[in-house]
Amino acid sequence: MRNLELLNLIELTPLSELCGTQCTSIDCDTGIVYSATSTHLVGLDPNSGELTGIVSLVEEAFVPADGTGCVVGIQYLADQQAVCAATSSGNLVLWHVTMGQLECVGSVDSGLTSMTWSPDLELLILTTGQNTFIMMTREFDPITESSLHPENFGEAQFVTVGWGKKETQFHGSAGKEAAKQKLEDVKPALPWDDRLPRVSWRGDGQLFVVSTISPDTGARKLRVWNRECEHQSTSENVDGVEQALAWRPSGNLIASTMRRPNKHEVIFFEKNGLRHGEFTLPFGVNDVQVTELCWNLDSSVLMVRLKDLVKDTGGQTIPRTYVQLWTMNNYHWYLKQSLHFDGTAEDKIVSVVWDPEHAYRLHIMCSGGKYLQYTWSWATNYSSGISNDNQALVAVIDGDRVLLTPMRDMVTPPPMSAYYLQLPCPVNHVAFCLQGNPNDMALVLVDGRVAVYTFAREPVDKDLQRDSTIKFDVTLGEGFTLCCQTPRLQGIYRIEGLPLDTQKVPIAMQHFVWLNSELLMFCTQDLSHGQNSVLHCADLKLDKDKPHLTVKTSIDIESFVYKMAVNSETGSVAIQLCNGCMLKFDSGCDIVLPWEMRSGSELTFPVPCPYMCICDIGGEEVVIGLTDRYRLYVNDTEVASNCTSLAVHSEYLLLTTLTHTCRCISRHTKVQVLPTLSDGKAHPFDESVRRVERGSRIVCVVQNETKLVLQMPRGNLETIHPRALVLSAVRKYLDSLEFGKAFVCMRKHRLNLNLIYDHCPQSFLDNVQKFVQQVALVDHINLFLTDLREEDCTVTMYTAAYNRSASVGDEGTDQPSKVDKVCDVVREALISLDEKKYLLSILTSYVRKSTPELEAALLMVKTLRAKPSDQQTMSAEEVLKYLVFLVDVNEMFDVALGTYDFDLVLMVAEKSQKDPKEYIPFLNQLRKLSGHFQLYTIDEHLKRYSKALVHISKCGPEHFETCKTSIQKHKLYTEALQLFPVSSDEHKSIAKIYGDYLSDKRRHLDAGIMYIKAEEWEMALQDFRTCLQWRQVFCMTARLKYSSDTEADIARKLAEQLKMKKLHLDAAHVLEQYAKDTEEAIVCLIDGCLWEEALRLMYKYSRTDFIETNLMGALTENYSQQMELLDTSKLEFEKYKKRLAVVREEKEKARLEFLESGGTGNMADADLFSDTSSATGESIQSSRYSSESGRSGRSSLYSRSSGSSAKNRRKAEHKKWKLKEGSQYEDFALIAALAKLIKMVDDLREETNGLLRALLQFHHDKQATDLQRAYDRLLTQMERGIPEIWQDGDDERESQPMLGPLTTANSIAQAVQRGQSLTHSQEKLDPVIRIPPNLRKEISWKLHVLDSGSAKT
Repeated sequence: MRNLELLNLIELTPLSELCGTQCTSIDCDTGIVYSATSTHLVGLDPNSGELTGIVSLVEEAFVPADGTGCVVGIQYLADQQAVCAATSSGNLVLWHVTMGQLECVGSVDSGLTSMTWSPDLELLILTTGQNTFIMMTREFDPITESSLHPENFGEAQFVTVGWGKKETQFHGSAGKEAAKQKLEDVKPALPWDDRLPRVSWRGDGQLFVVSTISPDTGARKLRVWNRECEHQSTSENVDGVEQALAWRPSGNLIASTMRRPNKHEVIFFEKNGLRHGEFTLPFGVNDVQVTELCWNLDSSVLMVRLKDLVKDTGGQTIPRTYVQLWTMNNYHWYLKQSLHFDGTAEDKIVSVVWDPEHAYRLHIMCSGGKYLQYTWSWATNYSSGISNDNQALVAVIDGDRVLLTPMRDMVTPPPMSAYYLQLPCPVNHVAFCLQGNPNDMALVLVDGRVAVYTFAREPVDKDLQRDSTIKFDVTLGEGFTLCCQTPRLQGIYRIEGLPLDTQKVPIAMQHFVWLNSELLMFCTQDLSHGQNSVLHCADLKLDKDKPHLTVKTSIDIESFVYKMAVNSETGSVAIQLCNGCMLKFDSGCDIVLPWEMRSGSELTFPVPCPYMCICDIGGEEVVIGLTDRYRLYVNDTEVASNCTSLAVHSEYLLLTTLTHTCRCISRHTKVQVLPTLSDGKAHPFDESVRRVERGSRIVCVVQNETKLVLQMPRGNLETIHPRALVLSAVRKYLDSLEFGKAFVCMRKHRLNLNLIYDHCPQSFLDNVQKFVQQVALVDHINLFLTDLREEDCTVTMYTAAYNRSASVGDEGTDQPSKVDKVCDVVREALISLDEKKYLLSILTSYVRKSTPELEAALLMVKTLRAKPSDQQTMSAEEVLKYLVFLVDVNEMFDVALGTYDFDLVLMVAEKSQKDPKEYIPFLNQLRKLSGHFQLYTIDEHLKRYSKALVHISKCGPEHFETCKTSIQKHKLYTEALQLFPVSSDEHKSIAKIYGDYLSDKRRHLDAGIMYIKAEEWEMALQDFRTCLQWRQVFCMTARLKYSSDTEADIARKLAEQLKMKKLHLDAAHVLEQYAKDTEEAIVCLIDGCLWEEALRLMYKYSRTDFIETNLMGALTENYSQQMELLDTSKLEFEKYKKRLAVVREEKEKARLEFLESGGTGNMADADLFSDTSSATGESIQSSRYSSESGRSGRSSLYSRSSGSSAKNRRKAEHKKWKLKEGSQYEDFALIAALAKLIKMVDDLREETNGLLRALLQFHHDKQATDLQRAYDRLLTQMERGIPEIWQDGDDERESQPMLGPLTTANSIAQAVQRGQSLTHSQEKLDPVIRIPPNLRKEISWKLHVLDSGSAKT
């Protein structure tokens, strides 16, 4: 649905040297045009308008001096810097351009009729006057000479396999009569056929086709030859084939023309000579003659050159000439551009060639010496206004028709359209109004007139007659209804106030911009100043009295205008020159100024951009350009190198890429970060990226909607709704509290309905009644409620659109459930609005809660059943059927049974698949029971054991054994204790069995307390002794009134157990107070290094003799042990730390080698690499350990595992860590060993402090000083080494796993964009590896006295 739009026109003043040009060739390196006249070879530079060289063919008698000579072909040879020309007299001439010399490289006595070079310029075909052709090399060495009329069909002749006669074969719609028809004889060529042979090469240079007049029939016939000059095939006999011939460069079609009795056609042949399609020229049968066909470089445009054959009354032929550009899409041929040249001798076209380098540049030479150069590009003409009235009209030019389709209302695939405009002559350009009614359009006709169509602002009366120029592809029957508004023709105007010479050049006016309803802008070339353009501002008045289109202002531009664009939001006009410079038109002052960027510098595109638009991005008005090499520029910054098309939406910049994706870039993005968004490295979970079909291009985007129309390479259309545009629309609806529109959009495009709440929870809660009123339908409200989930979809599913992060701090809080909150507020709104209407939705709100309130829902059914039928909007059975649809019927049956209403139970059972033989006897058995025991039986059956316990506790003493059995079976001890009075026997009995249970579970402290409640003192004593609760033990001995000897015996045994547990202080208290053994207590304290407490007892009981006998020796021994321990710890710390640095260096070296090798190494060794690999954006990790991480990865944010299971897993992982050099997890083992060592040394603070005070007290000052200095140095060394050991311990973000049961596609995409590794090994997640030990600096252990002494020394 694209049109050809003229980018640039170069018109040179007629030169006498170029008069009578016969053929043309282009130097693709310099752009110089070489022409051959009847007497000269001429070189012309179109950029400067000057001749680069001229040489005479008459001086050396290559052509006659009288001007009757003819040059039949010309070709520029770049490698030789020469022009090869062939004359009709048989001379083959080489003009060396740099030296200006002519050289005859060959001659044919019979004369030459054509010369054609192969596309690679390696071979040359010459046709001679003897109906032969000669193939030569580039050095002009003859290869072979063959006849133009071989007798055989060729090597590709069809083979008859004998499958029946022609009379028995299928003939399609023609029927059996077709088999009886005889082929008519082929008529001779038309009188105006020049009867000369034509040669055309295929684009790859492997085949060429020759069109000649057959000597047998006098008609034209096509023959295909290969590069070795072997005849391949001959075309079928086709009546009326004309002289024009062109083989499509892509190789699939050979084009020619044919005149039928009722129409004039361009026809196509395959290389085997069979017909393959056609299209009709828009002329009468005998109106024009096709003189030439020519394909452009990329085979997308077919140029048809024609001239008039219509004769006036005086019998003189009017020599008007035409050039038409045809394109094919979806098997339909469109006439995109028409050039009509006046019927004068000076304006007659004598040569038309496509540029060999630029695919859409056409060079035209006229007989009067005029040179024209046209450069086109593809453009999609559609209404781009920002108002809601914009129909997104797309206009497709097809000759004198303009096909229109309003994409907002319908998407009609080409070549069809919603309707079309029938104009009196071909259309060359379409311009939509940019400020005003965006659907109004101005059509520029081939004769320079402008047809203006406008749409009515208000609905038009249906009885009003439709414009006669509006046509439809279908017949309007009685049932036909047009679903879109059509325009009306206001008039066809000729632009007044233009110079006369401008009107003589075809398509002299270009770059039409309809800025507003009264201002039309366009450009022309200023011939008086050479390479300049003139910008014209025309005043458009559509008044009924004096309508006119008059140029009011003309502004000279310093260079050729290449492209113009308008910002439809602000009205800014940008003018791009051919050198890429950007100008800005001020419509208020009618002046043109340089376009300045925000930085203050003038804007210049690095490369001229045939597509250009203006919009605001990141708060800055920017100019966007797209080159034909797929480079996208925003201002002068290249942001993409693979962009194929783009469109501007109110919120996004949309573009398609060569990687077959559609990108949606937010216009709120800063211009500086655009290159990182459009680098083609899209992540598969990014909502702004969508895969599209290969070769898709944007046709248009419907403003203020979500619709994006794409066209496939074959021509069909596809409408998509990019998720970014849909989310943008939904956000707008929700911000404006249009819940109804938001719901419809989300339901249509399958968005998560949780977004209605998650977008702005407080806004939803405040306007929940408005939500219910707008959504209205019960089914839609039910759909919303059933789609509720606890997760915040703005953080998970749509995180790219909202850029929010999860709040980790709320994970452990007791906030109400999101689902519960929404269900409650929606239910309140439903009840307040219309409880009867929204009955099903109210039930859904009960069922969808995190803990379904099925009982409340069933009570509503029960209440509904009790109402009279005339007060019921729905029967109880229908409501119950709906509930069964939402909830498992077995679960519903149990809930109904829990209401103790047997009638309700029967109603639910009837809706289930249960066999009555199963539940009827069960219900009858329950009916036989009475009182609380019946309720107990029901709750026991439903496994509601707490409720069952309450009921059985009320059944009296006769059922107490059953109660105890239930308590023991279901472990309801705590609940049972609260159901009986404290002083009752039942309470004591339950406490005893609870104590037995706890004792069996080795929870002896709790068991002892329960035995106290049960007044079982002996049993309590045993459990307290087991758990070493010595204070409670002697409380029990006092209750049991044990003797002093018995207590002393118990005290000694208990003291031994305490000493075994290193509880020397407690053991000393027991020995002193209950065993009355002071000596043992003092010895116990000395063994436990409790120096001060030991001294206290010595002085209390006057046993200072222990100081010399026990204390001093133990003190000295403990000092030696401490010093030895510190020395050993220091050596181990230094050893492990150095080894860890070596291991890390080796792993980093291995990782770099792996990356340099392109990642082709052994992936089993990838786990050796450090975590810094995440900086590359890749996860370099073996599949084995990645899978282990996926199964057992954990962190505080994602894991729900119990502490015990996590501890067990950690132990299992630690078993793999070995300190053996070269082991796989040596670095982890070293870190774990260092952590253990640091923790052990740190725990010595209290013990060291006590030892220092004791040493100082007994005058061991030197030992105390040495100990304090050694311990302090070791702690300082470890503190300084912690940052070197745990280098990434503080980076919580890197340590969290990116894969797991609670992660989403969007969170993974964000992690990848941040450069995080998707998976972490189990070892990296271990707290020992991630988190360094915490040194207890708050504990003061040093002695100031020793510090002072050491300072003095």
